[in-house]
Amino acid sequence: MEKLLSKVKKIHLIGIGGVGMSGLALLLQDKGFLVQGSDICQTAKTEMLEKRGIKVYFGHKKANIDSKVDLICYSSAVSLDNRELEEAKNKGIQIMQRGKLLACLCKDTKTIAVAGSHGKTTIVSLLSYIFKKIGYTPTLFVGGLPVDGSLSAVWGRDYSIIETDESDGTFLDYQPYISVITNIDKEHLNYYGSFANLKKSFLSFAEKTNEKVFGCGDQKEVKEIVDKVGGVSYGLDSGCYLTAKNISSDKKFSYFDLYKGKKLCFSVKSPLLGMHNCCNLLAVLAIFDYLKLDLKKIKNYLVDFKGTERRFQIKANIYGVTFIDDYAHHPTEIRATLEAAKTLSAKRLVAILQPHRPSRVKLLFKEFSSCLEQADLVLVTDTYRASEPYLEEVNSFKLVEAIKNRGYKTINYLKKDKLRLKVPKMLREGDLVVSLGAGDINKQLEGIIDEFKKNKTETKC
Repeated sequence: MEKLLSKVKKIHLIGIGGVGMSGLALLLQDKGFLVQGSDICQTAKTEMLEKRGIKVYFGHKKANIDSKVDLICYSSAVSLDNRELEEAKNKGIQIMQRGKLLACLCKDTKTIAVAGSHGKTTIVSLLSYIFKKIGYTPTLFVGGLPVDGSLSAVWGRDYSIIETDESDGTFLDYQPYISVITNIDKEHLNYYGSFANLKKSFLSFAEKTNEKVFGCGDQKEVKEIVDKVGGVSYGLDSGCYLTAKNISSDKKFSYFDLYKGKKLCFSVKSPLLGMHNCCNLLAVLAIFDYLKLDLKKIKNYLVDFKGTERRFQIKANIYGVTFIDDYAHHPTEIRATLEAAKTLSAKRLVAILQPHRPSRVKLLFKEFSSCLEQADLVLVTDTYRASEPYLEEVNSFKLVEAIKNRGYKTINYLKKDKLRLKVPKMLREGDLVVSLGAGDINKQLEGIIDEFKKNKTETKC
């Protein structure tokens, strides 16, 4: 692959507007390649790329692949019968998956590769933030936009901090200097075939690591891998190498005492709320501890970390109602997000769920029907299909019925186009509203907030 890239000048990215592909486009441009791409429609990401001089075609067409294109890159979200892929095959142009190309770019760098079902974006963002604070200029590739307005991908030096993608197996193309396994959940089984195969792939990922593997020792599957490869465990379990005790929180910060074995190191304060974020913080601290960097200095920077968009992001606090958007789309993530929301001690917790992908809902239907119990009011809207077909047997209405059958009565189904007008009328002072999902529920929440403001303004008048 390195030999191939040495001959490549112009690269076309199919689906360039996606969070991963747009980030890869930035890295390739930083590396000196001529980059272009295509996507279905114009978005904030495509506008950002165009401002940086990257040509973006709208619509997937054979004509987009001109004679000077040396390499076609695509993500797993792109159908294999895509017109541009077919044109590349007809013209004999080299084709490569996004994950493979990213791994190739990072091959000769000290790569810190973060893998796992949940928590990757937060860990990668926080690692990059701290490295920059202490004087490093790392390469960054993260599957989310930093709240501080910085880019999601940039080429640097020192270390490459990469959020990997296990959905299509391309995380196995890395040979990391350091690797992190956050957790292993029932995800992407349509690719792996079974949970056993998924676990084997994470073991292979760990075995490819050159220096040290870090993993959350609270989960049996991860602990087994970490122990097998002689890695470092972190977590809330007292048997971990680095652990958190005396965990507490208020409406702005979480707190815990950091222990290395049985030795108290110091107390940690962070704006990242929830037990799951305590584990994310531990992963970061464990890596810096291994690199022999000053943890006491580093812990002071944690307080000002702004986080990443769509990761428990406070969107508005108006007329006594707080609105939070979160990317949680797996039952484990949804439960963790609602647990974090509970720490804010709102009078009422309102959850708006947009299930993500029919295949995920079908596989985890039981888990979806039991992960929303901490909310006082649940509103479920239409499933975001992504590129998948509609499945009648697991539609959102049936999910609501399944939740009701568990004895949970304060739940309703609302069509997506009804959310903006109906949700604001349901809200009252003291509510905390959390939108949940990896689709476009964040856009729906913005509409709800706008309508809520409008209603309150009209009432005052």
